[in-house]
Amino acid sequence: MIESQGIPTMVIGTALDIMSQVRPPRAVFVDHPVGRTFGPPHDRQRHETILASALAELPHFTRPGEICDLGCNWSPDGSRAWQDELRAEMLHDR
Repeated sequence: MIESQGIPTMVIGTALDIMSQVRPPRAVFVDHPVGRTFGPPHDRQRHETILASALAELPHFTRPGEICDLGCNWSPDGSRAWQDELRAEMLHDR
């Protein structure tokens, strides 16, 4: 409905496989843990950087269903060690 009014929408997501299947009109991918799309809690600078990067991509989409990888990794070195850390945290909370 919003799109039909000429207002572009965009998903900022962490699940590339799901975004690829659902195919929102526009999407940007952030390689962060699910639920932590904009970064660690209280990291305002990172939150603002990701939002600004996503919004800056908006004019570059040329066809429906495109997904842009913002190149944002949770770890500076690109490692996925956070997966084990998050899993341990989730198991601890049970």
